[in-house]
Amino acid sequence: MKYLIAILFFICFSQATAETIKIPKNNKILFDIIRKNKTIGSHIINFKKENGILNVDIKVDIKVKLGFITLYKYSHENNENWEKSELISISTKSLTNSKKKYIVNGEQKNDKFEFYGIDGRNIVERNIVPISYWNVNLLKRKNFLDTQKGIIREFTLSQLDSEKIIFDNNEVECIKYEIKIITKHSSDEKPFPIIYVWYDNNGELMKLFFNSPEDNSKIDYVRIK
Repeated sequence: MKYLIAILFFICFSQATAETIKIPKNNKILFDIIRKNKTIGSHIINFKKENGILNVDIKVDIKVKLGFITLYKYSHENNENWEKSELISISTKSLTNSKKKYIVNGEQKNDKFEFYGIDGRNIVERNIVPISYWNVNLLKRKNFLDTQKGIIREFTLSQLDSEKIIFDNNEVECIKYEIKIITKHSSDEKPFPIIYVWYDNNGELMKLFFNSPEDNSKIDYVRIK
C-alpha cells in the first residue's frame, strides 16, 4: 500500500510540476508596437500544432519614420518547433538598424540542445527556453537563448503587481513581471533595457513594455488579437 501511495504521489507531483505550453484559442497573438502614440510596427506570433509538434512562427517588424525618411528599422523572424513542452529546433534571422545581420539555428541532439550563433557552435541542456516571451515557462528559468544572436543570457526576475489590461473590450487580470538581463556580450551596441511582461491567469502573454535603448522612448506592445 505504501508503495502504491508513493507511486500515485509521484505521478500527481510530476503532473503538477511538469511544464505545459499555453497557446491562445485562436492560435495567434498580434501586437501593435507603439512609440509616442504612433504605431511603428507589429509583433506577430502564429501557432500551429500537427502530429504532436507545435510550430511557432514569429515576425517582428519595426520602422520609425519622419516624413519620407526612415529613422529606425528592425526586423526579426523566428521559427520554433516544440514537442512535449521542449524546444526541438529553432531558426531565426534578424536585421538591425545598423544593418547587421544575425542568424541562429539549433536543434536537439543526443539529449542536449546544439545551436549556432554569433560565437559559433554551442551545446546546452535540452530544456533551454528561447526569449520569445510568448512562453510563460521563461519565468521559471534563470537564463534563456537569445534568439537574435544565439547566446545564453542570464537574467533576474521580479514579480510585480497584478493589473487589469483591456483586451477585446474586456478587462483581463494579469500579473506583471520585470526582467533584468545580466549577461553582456562584446557585440552589444547598447545596454539591454529592463523588460516588463504581463501574463494572464492562464499564462498567456498580454502585454510587453520597455524603454528604447536608442533614445529612451517608451515602447508599448498593445495586444490587438
